[in-house]
Amino acid sequence: DSPCAARLRACAPMSRVRNALSRGAYAITGGLGGLGLRAATLLAEGGASHMLLASRSGSVVRGGQGLEARLRSVSAAAAVVACDSAEMSDITSHLGIASTAGVLYSLGVSDTGKLVDLEAQRLEWMCGPKASGAWYLHCSTSTTPLETQVLFSSVGS
Repeated sequence: DSPCAARLRACAPMSRVRNALSRGAYAITGGLGGLGLRAATLLAEGGASHMLLASRSGSVVRGGQGLEARLRSVSAAAAVVACDSAEMSDITSHLGIASTAGVLYSLGVSDTGKLVDLEAQRLEWMCGPKASGAWYLHCSTSTTPLETQVLFSSVGS
Protein backbone atom coordinates (compact mmCIF):
# COMPACT_ATOMS: atom_id res chain seq x y z
CA ASP A 1 0.00 0.00 0.00
CA SER A 2 1.91 2.98 -1.29
CA PRO A 3 0.70 6.54 -0.63
CA CYS A 4 1.53 7.38 -4.29
CA ALA A 5 -0.38 6.49 -7.40
CA ALA A 6 1.12 3.54 -9.28
CA ARG A 7 1.99 5.57 -12.38
CA LEU A 8 3.84 8.33 -10.52
CA ARG A 9 7.53 8.13 -9.73
CA ALA A 10 9.60 10.15 -7.31
CA CYS A 11 11.47 13.04 -8.90
CA ALA A 12 15.24 13.15 -9.07
CA PRO A 13 16.84 15.24 -6.33
CA MET A 14 17.21 18.88 -7.43
CA SER A 15 21.02 18.59 -7.37
CA ARG A 16 20.86 15.91 -10.10
CA VAL A 17 18.45 18.03 -12.12
CA ARG A 18 20.77 21.05 -11.84
CA ASN A 19 23.74 18.96 -12.98
CA ALA A 20 21.79 17.67 -15.96
CA LEU A 21 20.62 21.16 -16.94
CA SER A 22 24.13 22.58 -16.82
CA ARG A 23 25.61 20.00 -19.23
CA GLY A 24 24.24 21.21 -22.54
CA ALA A 25 22.38 23.90 -24.41
CA TYR A 26 18.61 24.20 -24.64
CA ALA A 27 17.03 25.61 -27.77
CA ILE A 28 13.62 27.25 -27.42
CA THR A 29 11.74 28.15 -30.57
CA GLY A 30 9.16 30.83 -30.03
CA GLY A 31 11.63 31.73 -27.32
CA LEU A 32 10.65 35.39 -27.09
CA GLY A 33 6.94 34.82 -26.66
CA GLY A 34 5.22 34.39 -23.32
CA LEU A 35 5.44 30.59 -23.22
CA GLY A 36 9.01 30.47 -24.52
CA LEU A 37 10.27 33.03 -22.01
CA ARG A 38 8.44 31.27 -19.18
CA ALA A 39 10.16 28.02 -20.16
CA ALA A 40 13.51 29.84 -20.35
CA THR A 41 12.96 31.32 -16.89
CA LEU A 42 12.19 27.88 -15.43
CA LEU A 43 15.25 26.35 -17.12
CA ALA A 44 17.48 29.16 -15.80
CA GLU A 45 16.07 28.76 -12.29
CA GLY A 46 16.75 25.03 -12.58
CA GLY A 47 20.40 25.61 -13.44
CA ALA A 48 20.52 25.70 -17.25
CA SER A 49 23.62 27.62 -18.19
CA HIS A 50 23.17 27.85 -21.98
CA MET A 51 19.98 28.60 -23.88
CA LEU A 52 19.24 29.65 -27.43
CA LEU A 53 16.03 31.66 -27.72
CA ALA A 54 14.85 31.66 -31.31
CA SER A 55 12.07 33.76 -32.79
CA ARG A 56 11.23 34.94 -36.27
CA SER A 57 12.08 38.56 -35.51
CA GLY A 58 14.85 38.00 -32.98
CA SER A 59 13.21 40.50 -30.61
CA VAL A 60 10.28 40.75 -28.22
CA VAL A 61 7.40 41.79 -30.44
CA ARG A 62 4.60 42.43 -27.95
CA GLY A 63 5.72 45.06 -25.48
CA GLY A 64 4.02 45.86 -22.22
CA GLN A 65 3.45 42.26 -21.11
CA GLY A 66 6.55 41.95 -18.96
CA LEU A 67 8.34 39.86 -21.58
CA GLU A 68 11.29 42.25 -21.73
CA ALA A 69 11.84 41.80 -17.96
CA ARG A 70 11.70 38.02 -18.35
CA LEU A 71 14.27 38.21 -21.13
CA ARG A 72 16.57 40.34 -18.96
CA SER A 73 16.22 37.83 -16.11
CA VAL A 74 17.61 34.99 -18.26
CA SER A 75 19.96 37.01 -20.47
CA ALA A 76 23.14 35.76 -18.78
CA ALA A 77 22.37 32.21 -19.90
CA ALA A 78 20.60 32.99 -23.18
CA ALA A 79 21.54 33.97 -26.69
CA VAL A 80 18.83 35.37 -28.97
CA VAL A 81 18.67 34.60 -32.69
CA ALA A 82 16.28 35.42 -35.49
CA CYS A 83 15.16 32.05 -36.80
CA ASP A 84 12.04 31.15 -38.77
CA SER A 85 11.18 27.64 -37.59
CA ALA A 86 9.13 27.07 -40.72
CA GLU A 87 12.33 27.29 -42.81
CA MET A 88 14.58 24.22 -42.78
CA SER A 89 17.68 26.31 -43.57
CA ASP A 90 17.10 28.46 -40.46
CA ILE A 91 16.58 25.39 -38.27
CA THR A 92 19.74 23.66 -39.45
CA SER A 93 21.93 26.75 -39.22
CA HIS A 94 20.76 27.82 -35.77
CA LEU A 95 19.36 24.81 -33.93
CA GLY A 96 21.18 21.78 -35.30
CA ILE A 97 24.10 22.14 -32.90
CA ALA A 98 25.95 19.19 -31.41
CA SER A 99 25.82 20.34 -27.79
CA THR A 100 22.02 20.60 -27.73
CA ALA A 101 20.67 18.73 -24.72
CA GLY A 102 17.06 19.75 -25.18
CA VAL A 103 14.62 21.44 -27.50
CA LEU A 104 11.41 23.19 -26.51
CA TYR A 105 9.17 24.05 -29.42
CA SER A 106 6.70 26.76 -28.47
CA LEU A 107 5.95 28.32 -31.83
CA GLY A 108 2.41 29.53 -32.13
CA VAL A 109 0.35 31.40 -34.67
CA SER A 110 -3.00 32.48 -33.34
CA ASP A 111 -6.14 33.69 -35.00
CA THR A 112 -9.56 34.61 -33.77
CA GLY A 113 -12.74 32.87 -34.78
CA LYS A 114 -14.53 29.61 -34.33
CA LEU A 115 -12.90 26.40 -35.49
CA VAL A 116 -16.03 25.38 -37.40
CA ASP A 117 -15.86 28.66 -39.37
CA LEU A 118 -12.23 28.21 -40.49
CA GLU A 119 -11.64 27.68 -44.16
CA ALA A 120 -8.93 25.26 -45.26
CA GLN A 121 -6.63 28.08 -46.40
CA ARG A 122 -6.86 29.87 -43.04
CA LEU A 123 -6.29 26.61 -41.15
CA GLU A 124 -3.21 25.91 -43.26
CA TRP A 125 -1.93 29.44 -42.55
CA MET A 126 -2.32 28.81 -38.80
CA CYS A 127 -1.07 25.22 -38.56
CA GLY A 128 1.28 24.89 -41.52
CA PRO A 129 4.30 26.72 -40.05
CA LYS A 130 3.91 24.95 -36.70
CA ALA A 131 3.71 21.49 -38.28
CA SER A 132 6.56 22.18 -40.73
CA GLY A 133 8.74 23.59 -37.97
CA ALA A 134 8.13 20.56 -35.75
CA TRP A 135 9.12 18.24 -38.59
CA TYR A 136 12.24 20.26 -39.47
CA LEU A 137 13.22 20.35 -35.82
CA HIS A 138 12.83 16.58 -35.59
CA CYS A 139 14.91 16.07 -38.75
CA SER A 140 17.72 18.35 -37.59
CA THR A 141 17.99 16.73 -34.15
CA SER A 142 17.19 13.10 -34.98
CA THR A 143 20.85 12.06 -34.68
CA THR A 144 21.44 14.10 -31.53
CA PRO A 145 20.83 12.29 -28.22
CA LEU A 146 18.47 14.80 -26.60
CA GLU A 147 17.63 14.65 -22.92
CA THR A 148 14.45 16.64 -23.52
CA GLN A 149 12.20 17.43 -26.45
CA VAL A 150 8.95 19.23 -25.74
CA LEU A 151 6.42 20.39 -28.31
CA PHE A 152 3.91 22.81 -26.83
CA SER A 153 0.57 23.08 -28.54
CA SER A 154 -2.91 24.36 -27.95
CA VAL A 155 -6.21 24.60 -29.71
CA GLY A 156 -5.66 28.36 -29.86
CA SER A 157 -2.54 28.20 -31.99
